[in-house]
Amino acid sequence: MAKLDITTIISQHSNILTSLFHHMSDMFFLMAVEKNANGDYQFRYVLMNPAAMKGANLGEDTYGKLIEEVYPPDKADLLNSMYRQTVEDASPTHFTTKGDMIGESILSPVFNSDGVCTHVFSVTRDITERKKLEWQLEYMAYHDVLTGLPNRRLLYENLQQSLEKAKESGEMVAALYLDCDHFKQINDTLGHDAGDTFLQMLAQRLQACVREQDMVARLGGDEFVVILTGIQNERQAEKVATRILHSLQQPWSFRGQTFSVTSSIGIALYPVSASEADQLLSNADKALYKAKETGRNQFFFFDPAQN
Repeated sequence: MAKLDITTIISQHSNILTSLFHHMSDMFFLMAVEKNANGDYQFRYVLMNPAAMKGANLGEDTYGKLIEEVYPPDKADLLNSMYRQTVEDASPTHFTTKGDMIGESILSPVFNSDGVCTHVFSVTRDITERKKLEWQLEYMAYHDVLTGLPNRRLLYENLQQSLEKAKESGEMVAALYLDCDHFKQINDTLGHDAGDTFLQMLAQRLQACVREQDMVARLGGDEFVVILTGIQNERQAEKVATRILHSLQQPWSFRGQTFSVTSSIGIALYPVSASEADQLLSNADKALYKAKETGRNQFFFFDPAQN
């Protein structure tokens, strides 16, 4: 029995071919391969399943049209390049397209009995929701759920990068390690909802105290770290610490109740008191302990001579 090539199957059994893919959730396209007067490949719509029509916002009036007759130049050029590569490579190719929908596509060349590629069979899967979930999980891995600030993991990675840049530029990096004085009293007197809301507002105030290039991260509880990059001297870190202390001293309000909070800050400088990220954060933590030990509501620079 002689084999039927795809052209014969389409002409004689298109209804059967269409029904095979009718209920697929993936988008199915069958494109005819042609050459224009310049000898360039062009592609004409032959078959689509309902998922393809819905996902690509196409109707039956698309049948018989070239890609460039359906889409604006930018998108048509992208699609044509994908199909053209499949024909020229004479093998399946994989593509991921981005936009309102993220599509993962496999394009397979279809050959007739003479070995000529007459069609390209394309299956596209909508992976938008999967990608959104992946992005969400990645975001959660690097950010604090309550405040949306970078967490310890992202802090450490960014700090290492900042130190590498500072080493090349000869500039300084400051780590400000801070927490609130007597934060537990907020939870005990106003409840944990108030404590969570306070931490969210605190994160906003801290971000308002620094430049866009700086980082504010939450380590957990009421512990935060501010990283100042591209500074030239200790005085710049001192100004930011003063600004933070003043900002946090301003009244706080929760459900009609007003209260006051103070904070303590420990500061360590690269390369003055540390050369590595771990050491810098550790020294800032030690300086924070000194600030709390000697009266609270103040900042304290790490002093190697006293530690």
